[in-house]
Amino acid sequence: MKNAKRTSFTVTKGDTLWGIAGMPLVYGNPYEWPLIYKANAGKIKDPDMIHPGQDLTIDQGASQTAVDAAIYHAKHRGAWKLGQPTSSDLKYLKGGM
Repeated sequence: MKNAKRTSFTVTKGDTLWGIAGMPLVYGNPYEWPLIYKANAGKIKDPDMIHPGQDLTIDQGASQTAVDAAIYHAKHRGAWKLGQPTSSDLKYLKGGM
């Protein structure tokens, strides 16, 4: 990770990782949501279910390789079911694409 810069973000009602990642002051690209998921793996059980009041870490110093892997995962994740992470989500957390 280059020059790791971390900030925090408090989830409010209606927020999603997709929406948070797309915010200009976060990443400005919703496809980078897996970066938030990975930085908060201990807090987020299912990336499709975050809850108001959760304090999330935002890693704004990710390497280009990490950003590319996150975007790849977001675009190729496959079918998902609310309430449980997909096998591809778990593989991504372990460093696979």
